[in-house]
Amino acid sequence: MNRKIRIAHTISRVSSGGAEENTLFTINGLDKQRYSIDLIVSEELNQELLKNIIKDGSSITIRQVRELKGSLNLLSDPIALFKLIKIFKREKYDIVHTHAIKPGILGRIAAKYAGVPIIICGLHGSAFQAFNNKLLDWLLIYFEKLTGNFTNVYISVSDILTEKYQNERIGINAKYYTVFSGMDLNTFTDIKNRFNLKDIKKELNIDSDAFIVGNVARLEEVKGHSYLLDAFQMVKEIKKESNIVLVIVGEGKEKKHLQEYAKKLGLENCVIFTGYRKDIEKIMSIMDIFALSSLREGLPRVLVQASAAGIPSIAFNVDGVSEIINDNYNGFLIEPKDVNGLAEKIIKYIDNKELMKLHSENGKKFTKGKWTIENMVKQTDKIYQELVQKLL
Repeated sequence: MNRKIRIAHTISRVSSGGAEENTLFTINGLDKQRYSIDLIVSEELNQELLKNIIKDGSSITIRQVRELKGSLNLLSDPIALFKLIKIFKREKYDIVHTHAIKPGILGRIAAKYAGVPIIICGLHGSAFQAFNNKLLDWLLIYFEKLTGNFTNVYISVSDILTEKYQNERIGINAKYYTVFSGMDLNTFTDIKNRFNLKDIKKELNIDSDAFIVGNVARLEEVKGHSYLLDAFQMVKEIKKESNIVLVIVGEGKEKKHLQEYAKKLGLENCVIFTGYRKDIEKIMSIMDIFALSSLREGLPRVLVQASAAGIPSIAFNVDGVSEIINDNYNGFLIEPKDVNGLAEKIIKYIDNKELMKLHSENGKKFTKGKWTIENMVKQTDKIYQELVQKLL
């Protein structure tokens, strides 16, 4: 082409989630001499995160569609669709690359209607059983299959996620690529030696000899914190004489409910909710093990970060988790919602420091040289170039 390739990345919000960070790192890393990039997002726009990742803010154009929310809304969704069609028609993009489930569906319908030649769906998580409602789940899969008919390419964060979509015969004529999440793991390397662990524990009012189970996730129902609290209560009952603390990092609409539930379980003195923290690596440095109780994940970046930091992890075996945790190598995989299994593995680590040390070292080896931002951008750029060549 004798002009820049015009791309619109469409996502519902820009916050500290994996899909959002992947999108921003990709936008920042792409060659602006080759691409003209717009970011289409709702009003949920974390300006600080945007500035931290997009180093030259003038290199992209941000277009906000207030109605482009992440959750289902029968009133605002049609308005968001109409506005997206209008933007896509006016701006004449070569590529529309959508992210997340609902904006992915709306964005691809709008792109098809506006005549966008290349439509890409970024798969950051599974659409299966996204609601606790069979009818809504069925409708979501129906629309995934519908939009799959005119999706050119799926870019998935994990092979397992790709396999799930292909098994459901979604996008049967589309090409699937796996591009693993890119992140700056230098921040998490050697954190147990870089920080003063005693001072951090003191700041959080934790005894210096406490065994710390950690969790970092948005406080939302899909992250399954109630199962983690149930498992932790079992651990406390079995290990009565042990000083064990659960540290939960994150914010979300479930925070008050979870705090009340922890109190109901009698855990208010041994469960710490830190709220949102910019210095996640600092808090993770005091964690002995990591526990992720999510019921749905594409490829959980926090497990990669924990592995790079040498923190063994226990997680429910959903979606792309098993691409990070190799069972009994750098952590343990548990069946979703298996509270007994989660408690059992936590106790296994508490009772076996040698195993914990082995899994710690294995985790560092596993992440070394992988999951780089440069590799993610390079692979995405290659996919774009292949698709654009077919237009010429």
